[in-house]
Amino acid sequence: MTGIRKRVTIGFLSIVALLFFSGLVSLFELSHMSNDIEAILDSSRKSIEMSKNMLDAIQNNERSVTYYTVLRDSLYADSCRTSLADFDVRLRQARSNVSAEAQPRFDSLDLYTARLNETLSAILDNNAAQSTAVPFDGRRWYNTEYAPLYDRITDEITNVMGHVQSSLNPRAERLSRNAYRSVTPVFISLVVMIVILLLFYYFVMIYTVKPIIEMNRRLGDYIRYKLPFDIKAECQDEMRELKEKIESMVNNPSKMK
Repeated sequence: MTGIRKRVTIGFLSIVALLFFSGLVSLFELSHMSNDIEAILDSSRKSIEMSKNMLDAIQNNERSVTYYTVLRDSLYADSCRTSLADFDVRLRQARSNVSAEAQPRFDSLDLYTARLNETLSAILDNNAAQSTAVPFDGRRWYNTEYAPLYDRITDEITNVMGHVQSSLNPRAERLSRNAYRSVTPVFISLVVMIVILLLFYYFVMIYTVKPIIEMNRRLGDYIRYKLPFDIKAECQDEMRELKEKIESMVNNPSKMK
């Protein structure tokens, strides 16, 4: 491969290789970023679903307890037990699906749930509304015994799920770094490619375009005005061979006959 062709080929292949390499690196980083995004979204969806299930279960229990104690509807006695048991199942499911760092957050929630279970069982098992000589004041019991525990449990659910959501922040920060890392190779490749193109443009202009323009002008001067064919531009490789051949043909026309 001759000089000019070799330089042009190397220049274009360098640009293609640089683009290919930067594209592979960016694709690799983007695939990792996509996996991180999916994991964060999946964790967020699970957290929202777990908190919704627990809140729904404890709200169902609160509604059943209200009907049983305040409105004195004994048909809701079994519903009080089943709704509280359902909340306990939801609580254990949520605990089994969170990281080890978030496990201690469930301790206080378990404690208040156990206290609520004891308080409610005392009313249901002893049937205090009928067995005591003093009339059972369901509204007072609800406000003094049940409501504080219910409010505390709902607050703890919010706190626990808030902690689970906040635990996603480091992963979100890592995702942000991955985004910058995926763009960095493209940016670096762009800068390097601009430098290569500017150098490529410089060498093409200096060693190819300028000699051709100079030879064309000098050859025109020779044909029109019989001026000496003298090229001042720097010529290399094929351009130098072409210049020498034209000089030999112009300056020594007798040898060409």
